[in-house]
Amino acid sequence: MQSAMFAGGRRWRRTAVVASAIALLALSAGASAADGDAGKVVVSRGQASLTFDTIDARIEEIPADKRIGFMDSPERIETTLSQLLLVEQLAQEAIAQKLDQDPRLARQLDLARKRMLGQLRLEQLRTQAEARIDARTLARERFLADSAKYTVPETRTARHVLYSTGSRSDSEARQAAAEALKRLAAGESLEAIARESSDDVASKSDGGLLRDVTSAATDPAFDAALFALAAPGAITAAPIKSQFGYHLIELVSITPGRTQTFEEVAEQLVAEVKAAAVDRMVKSHTDQLQSLPLSADEQAVGSLRSRYGSPQALPADAPSRAPGQAGSSN
Repeated sequence: MQSAMFAGGRRWRRTAVVASAIALLALSAGASAADGDAGKVVVSRGQASLTFDTIDARIEEIPADKRIGFMDSPERIETTLSQLLLVEQLAQEAIAQKLDQDPRLARQLDLARKRMLGQLRLEQLRTQAEARIDARTLARERFLADSAKYTVPETRTARHVLYSTGSRSDSEARQAAAEALKRLAAGESLEAIARESSDDVASKSDGGLLRDVTSAATDPAFDAALFALAAPGAITAAPIKSQFGYHLIELVSITPGRTQTFEEVAEQLVAEVKAAAVDRMVKSHTDQLQSLPLSADEQAVGSLRSRYGSPQALPADAPSRAPGQAGSSN
């Protein structure tokens, strides 16, 4: 009987049965083997049926860290099931047409099997390598050898007023900055002046506040002036000319630079060290395999150039492409 999830091959009806099936599928990748339900039929269309085993195989093609997000979508589950059912239906038709006896199938299945086995072996090598690595000790050694790398630089929070040379002439911007400097000398706050007249739209509403500025992160002239101010509350004695215009700058606070502790960087550093060490160990193994003596039938290798068609049949301007880089037709 046709599943209630599908109506004439169209989008399934949103019923309680559908909701239950989707909830079940969302857990299938992690729970099916443990529950012993690999052979359970989940959905059917015509003579085609899908078991958890088939669905699990499809989901295992998705990176492990993305499977939960992938399956947390009824629409995506629906599309996945529909696509798998179509594959199943076409496969059944192919078997009825005896296409399963095509010698190409055996060759492709053998190649796919070897590729999968190779991937499983690489995964095994990585797991074995991880078990042999004392990543925390290696991470600590790296930290001690180059602790300067983990220094957090000094940052400064400042306020500034900008009179832009983009919206004024140079002399007009310089004069506006000079007038603002007189207002500061008369007791007005730079914050109030910035809110009233600064051309820096991004900081104007915040009274010209620039938080946690590091050295060399701003215009060179602005940077030099800011980091020359000795203590919070200090204001530049004259307008500072940058590529944007003329500024008045007030130092609000200083956060001194410091070296992070190992514990602060341990999680990231351990992950980096482990990944690098595992890559080296796996590469060492594959390099060893690739360095084994190579023997070849030169005549057979030479015949490969014409085995799949005559090179003379190609257009003169036909590009050479590596496997998997076939161009699309327009």
